[in-house]
Formats: sequence, C-alpha cells, structure tokens
Amino acid sequence: MTEGTVLTALGQWLCATVPLPAAAVMVGQVNRVAAPVGLFAIMTVAGRARVATNRTTYADGCRIVWMQQQLDVRVDLHGPGAGDGAGRIALLFRDPACAAFFAGMNTGAGGIAPLYATTAQQQSFVSDAAQYEDAWHVTLSLQVNSTATFPQDFANTLSVGIFETDATFPPE
Repeated sequence: MTEGTVLTALGQWLCATVPLPAAAVMVGQVNRVAAPVGLFAIMTVAGRARVATNRTTYADGCRIVWMQQQLDVRVDLHGPGAGDGAGRIALLFRDPACAAFFAGMNTGAGGIAPLYATTAQQQSFVSDAAQYEDAWHVTLSLQVNSTATFPQDFANTLSVGIFETDATFPPE
C-alpha cells in the first residue's frame, strides 16, 4: 500500500467528517497549491513505525509478505472554524464509524485502521499578508497493513518409483 493510497483514504474521511470540499484537503510540503479561501486542511506524513514482525503466507506460485506499520499524519486546519474542525477530527477518529469507513474502502489486500489521535492544538500562523490566522493541528495515527508479493518456486509434482538400489547405485 502506498502513502498516496493512505492519504487519499484519509482525505476522503476528512471531507466527510469536518466537512470540507475535496479541493480544500491537500498534501503538505510539496503540494505546489496556493492556499484556498476559507477552511482547509493540509495532511503531512509525520512518521512511520513498525508495529509487528512480518507475516508470510503462500499462494499459487508466490510468497506474500505482510507488514503492519503505524503511519502518523499531521492534519493542519486553517481558516474560520479550524478549532472546531480539529476538535471534531480528534473526537471522531476513534469512533467505530471511522473504522467502518476505512474498512469499507478498497485499499488493497492490506487495509487501513485508525489507532488514535492527539488532542487538537492551536498553532500560530502568519499569512503571506502578515495577518494572524486561525490554525489548529491534530496528529492521526493509522495502522497500515501492506503486502509485497514475490515469485516462489514450489514442488507441485513429484515422481515416485521403485528401483533396485545396488543396480542403480553400485557399491564401491
């Protein structure tokens, strides 16, 4: 599962939860998008951590390695209502409806599940017009189950026969 898949799923949940239009949710750092007018959210991956040892399963002709990891995403909200939006995100991220939302998404064989959210915190933000703006952030931790598939040789046929050992392998 790629980082982009996780951020797309999280962005869709943010749009449904805050609520926000899709154009008002963007990826941070290298987004090359001007800040929209009104309430908007910026998602930035803040960290990754492994939460379990790999698990390996086998299928016809392949080996599948499963990795469970924690992915932390900082969500910055800017604009009017940012504090209320951040509080709503922190409140609803651990709700069963959030887990059901991610479980219902087609994110591949692995899956995404909410772990926990930090409390909403206000941050100082000065715009390009030297104006203080309402800005809040909350960090969301998700469990992301990723898979990698590799070709695997199997002995799926075996020839068994009876033969005279001394004739086939004469003693020395």
